[in-house]
Amino acid sequence: MKITYKPAEELVILEMVEYPLEQLAETGAMLISSGHPFILNWSNEVAFHHIPMTFGNKEFIKERMKGRLYWASVMFASMPNYSKFLKVGAIEIPVVATPNPFLIRAAIWLKNNLKEM
Repeated sequence: MKITYKPAEELVILEMVEYPLEQLAETGAMLISSGHPFILNWSNEVAFHHIPMTFGNKEFIKERMKGRLYWASVMFASMPNYSKFLKVGAIEIPVVATPNPFLIRAAIWLKNNLKEM
């Protein structure tokens, strides 16, 4: 059996929105209240939620084979101190300190592009 690991070499983000942390939490709580799953990733003092593009057609599969991943959108906020949850009213939004090297690199890039809200 042959196993090949081909990590992504490039991330293309189509839309991104920076929020103050409180507003990111409120947006997450609203999504959770309406039945949508919402978990924040955290790394390097940045909390973020991304929506990946799905590989539903041959063009995206070709892009992935070239080493490119696409995120349809990412919302993020500065979060200097890690916490396992952000609480908005009775809703707790889970925050995962990601061990994923790809997501860590994305967080570093986002941090370098913060507007200091």
